[in-house]
Amino acid sequence: MHRPTLVTDHIELSWLVTVRWTTLAACIAALAFGRTALGLDSAVVDVGVGVTLAVVSNGWLLSAARRPNTLPRYAPGVLVCLDVVLLAWCLLKSGGVLNPASIFFLVEIVLAALVLGRPWTWIVTVLSIAGYGLQLLAPTSELAAAASMHPQIAEHMRGMWLAFFVTAIIIGALVTRLAVSIERRDHAIAQMRDDAARQMRLMSLASMAAGAAHELSTPLSTIAVAAGELARSAAALPGGNVLASDIHLIRAELTRSRRILTDLSGRADESTAAEACPIGEVIAAALDARAPSDRARIVVTGSLSTIVAWPRALVARALGNVIANALQASTDGVVTVTTAEDRARITIAVADRGQGMNAETLARAGEPFFTTRDAGEGTGLGLFVARATAEQLGGRLHITSTEGQGTTVTCELPRRMEPQ
Repeated sequence: MHRPTLVTDHIELSWLVTVRWTTLAACIAALAFGRTALGLDSAVVDVGVGVTLAVVSNGWLLSAARRPNTLPRYAPGVLVCLDVVLLAWCLLKSGGVLNPASIFFLVEIVLAALVLGRPWTWIVTVLSIAGYGLQLLAPTSELAAAASMHPQIAEHMRGMWLAFFVTAIIIGALVTRLAVSIERRDHAIAQMRDDAARQMRLMSLASMAAGAAHELSTPLSTIAVAAGELARSAAALPGGNVLASDIHLIRAELTRSRRILTDLSGRADESTAAEACPIGEVIAAALDARAPSDRARIVVTGSLSTIVAWPRALVARALGNVIANALQASTDGVVTVTTAEDRARITIAVADRGQGMNAETLARAGEPFFTTRDAGEGTGLGLFVARATAEQLGGRLHITSTEGQGTTVTCELPRRMEPQ
């Protein structure tokens, strides 16, 4: 599984530096034990060189962690591999497998699994197994002396290497899987937070719209009544045709204002009770608001007799928003509505033959109040309400688009659901 690039992940990088300091300190203590308990005074200089290299490399890593975009993505992995090589070399100079510092090969494997990801984990595991085996292939004088005094020590050391081999593989596999599981869990939690934030925004928008609709319903109704009276009076006046056109504009703007309030609320005036019906009835309800000329440009394919249990009006509104956008995008072309199904879910794809969207526009499609239409031609709420409705009902809305070829909006919903 792909791990985050450590060039910008300063939390993980700083943690790597801290663990390397801790491991280095513990390793120095164990190597010091080799000097005192095993009498390895001659190894002080050689071990000191290795420790100095590790200290310098970790200091450089610490400095790089404080400066953004200065560290190659492979550098942390290379440094951990260098730690393994230096540990193997220091052990050869200070008692080999007789030195308790040999256990730190396993620490390097765990560190790689937690921070560097799967590829580097297996590289470090292979190096660690090889480094431990090197202590047996090129035995120290202390190990040779022990083997001469106790002939069984050689068999014991080979058994230890085999045990280390198996343990290293198991630790590498299990810790890597654990790290991947934690990353997936964190991703799922982040996704849940995003979904909850979207739901909160939708609820806030619906509450705002419900309040606005309540406050504006009376003045809008008064204006509508007054416009009707003006229309009747204008019909009896000389030159009333000019006045009638203005009244028609007022009525059109009233209708648009009411539609905006309805779109803002999203589902405020829709029943949320699921009811069983053929999917064809849901699509027909979505097409009812379209003019006959628009319906003539819509081609519906796929099974329409499949029974679904949906809040019909709610889904029809969302689907109608998508179809309206497709008709607008494909002014003279055909819009195709295609249904597909599996055992658990129904998919409705609405495809137009318009100009499509570039990557930047596609990334923002579905944001509230985002529209590419001219001022006064759209509210930018159609896709937002459709996506919010799909997610509320346990489904999802997916948009694909290619410039010059058109756009496809796919709504995927469970066959049977209750609103969340």
